Amino acid sequence: MISTEQRVSLSRKIRAHIELADPVTWISPVLVCFCGALASGYERGFDWTRPDHWWLMLLGALMTGPLGTGFSQSINDYFDRDLDAINDPQRPIPAGIISLNEARWNWIVLGAATLLVSLVFGNPLIVLFAVVGIVLSVIYSMPPIKLKKHFWLGPPAVGLGYVSMSWMAGHLIFAPLTWQSVVVALINGGLAAGLLFLNDIKSVEGDRKLGLQSLTVAIGVKRTLIVAYVTINSFEAMLMILALIWGQYWVAAFMFLALVAPIYNQIKLYQEPTQQNYVRYLLASNPFVALIQIISGFLVGGYFG
Repeated sequence: MISTEQRVSLSRKIRAHIELADPVTWISPVLVCFCGALASGYERGFDWTRPDHWWLMLLGALMTGPLGTGFSQSINDYFDRDLDAINDPQRPIPAGIISLNEARWNWIVLGAATLLVSLVFGNPLIVLFAVVGIVLSVIYSMPPIKLKKHFWLGPPAVGLGYVSMSWMAGHLIFAPLTWQSVVVALINGGLAAGLLFLNDIKSVEGDRKLGLQSLTVAIGVKRTLIVAYVTINSFEAMLMILALIWGQYWVAAFMFLALVAPIYNQIKLYQEPTQQNYVRYLLASNPFVALIQIISGFLVGGYFG
């Protein structure tokens, strides 16, 4: 390990530190933070014609994405290094590119930066969300609690931290929270939890070898797919019902389309749970999930009248 680390160039070290924060995972929290800003309302909250509001929005995106989510990914890599050695040996820690001490400093710096940025907004609730998000990230990955070992708790914890609280933080940057925004934030968090149940099927081999009782290990791939489908479809149906109650019928029609469009790929993945069908399902459903989040932000913000 030591000789390998000595041969690693500075530029590779920097890239490895970025890899620990896993930039791909920043997309969803950044998006829902923006959706939360939209939900604050075009009259009382986020005004996209004001440059200072865009700067605040970018700061919120930095807090929820590269810093907050980066922290959660980094600390997860640190405590999952044995699992990654089986499932993904090219990750920076099992590959020997980053030492354990360097990895530890990575998540310490990201966590501290998340808290510092949360203080800039001058809103105690935003600071509270930052603290709760950090605590959730720690207990999700760190023994002895390690929420990810408890398959009914792990995905909801991530959905709450990544999505619901990022949404509410984005709203709070510009205006006090409304009950409508909180409800839709929680529904979108539940939708994310359903996608995370689905994500369990990718790492079933490593989970079994290390005795990690993930949902797929506990009940099997096909039953996990049923749980994921029911969760995802139920929360999408909730958004559709809300749109109907609020008299936004074209929004409800879109939510219905988002609900039924991926069903063919859901069935194919259930019949043949292969990596190819898994990717096809994600390609069919993820664009709709992103659009659902954006449209629900506009819906709560009163943009549709």
